[in-house]
Amino acid sequence: MPYLIQPDPHKIATPVFLGFGAEWDSSYYVAGNVTDEDFALARRRVDWMRLPVARVMMQVKWCSPQGGGSYDWNTPAMRALYRILDACQELGTTVFLTDWGCEPGWLRTPGITDAADPHYAEAMATYLAYLRREKGYTCIRYFIMGNEPNFEVKEWARWKKGIENLWTALQARQLDKEVTLVGADESNNEDWHRQAVAELSHLLGGYDIHRYARDEVVRSGQLYDFYRAEWAYARANDPQGALKPCIVGEAGMQDNAQHPYGNDNIGQFWYGVFMADYAIQAVNAGSAAVSAWMLDDNAHQGFFWGLWSDKAHGMRLRPWYYAWGLLCRLFRPGSLICRLPQPAEGPRALAAQLPGGGWSLALVNRSAQPVEALFKLPGEAGRAFQCYTYAKDTLPEDDTALLPALSLPGRVGVVSAQEELSATCPPEAVVFLTTMR
Repeated sequence: MPYLIQPDPHKIATPVFLGFGAEWDSSYYVAGNVTDEDFALARRRVDWMRLPVARVMMQVKWCSPQGGGSYDWNTPAMRALYRILDACQELGTTVFLTDWGCEPGWLRTPGITDAADPHYAEAMATYLAYLRREKGYTCIRYFIMGNEPNFEVKEWARWKKGIENLWTALQARQLDKEVTLVGADESNNEDWHRQAVAELSHLLGGYDIHRYARDEVVRSGQLYDFYRAEWAYARANDPQGALKPCIVGEAGMQDNAQHPYGNDNIGQFWYGVFMADYAIQAVNAGSAAVSAWMLDDNAHQGFFWGLWSDKAHGMRLRPWYYAWGLLCRLFRPGSLICRLPQPAEGPRALAAQLPGGGWSLALVNRSAQPVEALFKLPGEAGRAFQCYTYAKDTLPEDDTALLPALSLPGRVGVVSAQEELSATCPPEAVVFLTTMR
């Protein structure tokens, strides 16, 4: 008997949907000799994904290597950053620019003592003004101060003071009208998230959390419960919380992780199934965006977390690129996400009513048997759907074919007069259905 999946446009998971994306950093691009030709290959892959969201690293020392209020906008590190921001601006990608901090030794800048130092806030506001107004990177819509500050800063009061200083510096330049502050960017410390809601809601225009989840947590559906609880706390305790986006700033797998360098499972086909399951639960729970860690192994020396390997290993695509790429490509910003039940057992689904009409649907099956689902879609009689399946036997050998190679002949469906669409998902696989051409 098929599973019945009936999206209700009146039951919305999140007030705003920004899309799926990834961490896209340039930290090792200079030392790793990522050439224009190498970047062009990465750009083709990002273009295919139609990347809606990118969380992008920034460091004060890249533009102020001498400190003391002096700036150099043409350093090699800044030129590497511009390549990423140029791509995001052209694609219309929403950028969460993230200053990685100033306290760990590798992030130190002369003349800045710690996160509460007003010079730190001045430096961030100065480069934000330059990037937005001089360089024209209006794709930078959100800003995060300090990566995982519960680990890097460790002291709540000092980080909070830094946020307050930054807000003052942004207001002085009227940047508070152009860029939205997001926090707390915590990892494995929900007290920081809840303190941010309680003490900084008047400054923060959104909330974000990092979570590397164990497969048993995702497979059992408990990840949905986690995000539902944390976002519900923000929306209940912030007077404007119902209007603010809640973001998964870093998403990945905890099993066999070698933090910070990589994950031993990253090259396995089933990592894509895991990440699709993660994404579906997070968005149904109310997340406005999910940023996977990470896009590209070239970002950091010796890392192996990406959708493709680094230059030394041929920049080879990993299987999960296709699953994550389809989520990015088919579930567009501004879609209406209909909250669906996320059962502990059985398939999980994501349903998005697309801007301008039509639907994108995803169905993930973590079981050892194929499952059949019946989608009842309001007001869609006669509309054709294209079907794509992420399964072992559908993956292309390289990235020259990309989307066509994932299409299964004969699986193009048309919603009947009863507005029903059926789909069969193989074991440990993901099926995507969309009205997009």
